[in-house]
Amino acid sequence: MGKIRLLIADDHTILRQGLVDILEKYDDICVVAEAEDGKSLVSKYFTFLPDVVLSDVEMPNLNGLDAAKEILLRDPEAKILFLSMYNSEEDFYKIVQTKALGLIPKEIIKNELVHAIRTVHKGEKYFLGKSETDIKAIITKYSSISNSNFAEARSISLTPTEKNVLLFIAEGKTSQEIANLTHKSKRTVDSIRSAIMSKLNLHTLPQLIKYAIELSFASKNKGKTP
Repeated sequence: MGKIRLLIADDHTILRQGLVDILEKYDDICVVAEAEDGKSLVSKYFTFLPDVVLSDVEMPNLNGLDAAKEILLRDPEAKILFLSMYNSEEDFYKIVQTKALGLIPKEIIKNELVHAIRTVHKGEKYFLGKSETDIKAIITKYSSISNSNFAEARSISLTPTEKNVLLFIAEGKTSQEIANLTHKSKRTVDSIRSAIMSKLNLHTLPQLIKYAIELSFASKNKGKTP
């Protein structure tokens, strides 16, 4: 049996190189290419045609999810395994929707990582810590919810002040501009923004902005009929 030809995609060079160093010690795995962003991932996939893709989710110039969708649209047999620090049900659902075969946390131990790669190479699913029952339950829970409704449902935990700040963020306003409009200090607005991100399990500013826009859309369209 030949080696598993692997393409690794991650925008953090040190992490990517660390994965290469670990995985190339195994006789049945060969890293054929590396990608530093989503666009590079798509391009290199169709250049090298690897057996398995090991990809981060959050990357510049096309995130991992959209890159996976593009790859699978052109090659439905592609085998993609995501490596992510995010583990919310919504994040998990979005990954499942790409038709990727697996998801593992970034803090995974190397033996488990290799097992995941080998499992996905066989065309089998590998979602660490999730049973088939768990997966079906999450899919059932979220499958009928649109992106805007996702945002509205998650906003239930937010205070009126936090929702108001989010709507200003959706309009592209800076913390200082929001502070001026709400008669608060910039420090207070930054604190509110941090609280929002913590409550909603958001980890980066682009994620916060994307969520704010989705919530704004949901709020504007609430109660409208087609």
